[in-house]
Amino acid sequence: MKQKMESIISLLLRSLGLSKDSRALEHLIKQKESIIILLFITLIMLLLEYFGWQRPFLRLVAPKLSLSFDTHTRLLYAQGYTTFSFWLLFIISPSLLLCFLPSKENQQELGLGLPKKADLGPYLFIAIGMFIALIFVCSSSDFYRFYPLFRPHGLQEWLIFEAIYLAQFVAVEFFFRGPLLFRLNQLHGPISLFIMTLPYALIHIHKPFPEALGSIIAGVILGLLSLKSKSLWPGVLLHMFIALSADSLGLFYGGDFTRW
Repeated sequence: MKQKMESIISLLLRSLGLSKDSRALEHLIKQKESIIILLFITLIMLLLEYFGWQRPFLRLVAPKLSLSFDTHTRLLYAQGYTTFSFWLLFIISPSLLLCFLPSKENQQELGLGLPKKADLGPYLFIAIGMFIALIFVCSSSDFYRFYPLFRPHGLQEWLIFEAIYLAQFVAVEFFFRGPLLFRLNQLHGPISLFIMTLPYALIHIHKPFPEALGSIIAGVILGLLSLKSKSLWPGVLLHMFIALSADSLGLFYGGDFTRW
């Protein structure tokens, strides 16, 4: 793989008329791991956008399966498809990539270890602050009409949906605040926080604008906390808590609980 990557870099330099610049070639070859990771992230983001969400399922997959379910049930299946796509693209794919980028780092240094109790304080503070903010934000019709993404008709449907929906945040945190972030941080230092914040913000492009805008700040803060604690797991729990709170408040303000 190393020889193939160097051949690709050499070909790229020749196409740019830089083949005689040995320093440029040497510099790019030294950065080959970063180039591979960044191109991989770009590819994953494109695959997610075109094939990974609920709409691609309803447009591309559901018609071929000839599902006889009503529209309401199809939306639940669409969420299951989305969560599956997240796990495939955000966990399985980068794990396979890392197999070809061998490293001496242990699990703790890749963000997969358990955090220390002393590192949990900031997460708890954010959780409390976000819940208080959500009480006011979710009272807006723009939010409670958007969340939850699936409007359950009863408690059982709600529990099934949330179990499926919350599982996708394991994948989100693994991809944006897990091994790829830690590898980039080893290679480039703090700038890695902002490198990973860019694609993280872009997956919020279909969300309400205030949430999409807030994802930039959240991406930096959660990335920083992940690197500091050397663990992505507190971020997983925090993300789940915020998502569940937003859904619950959305149902409350939308009057869904009273109709069950």
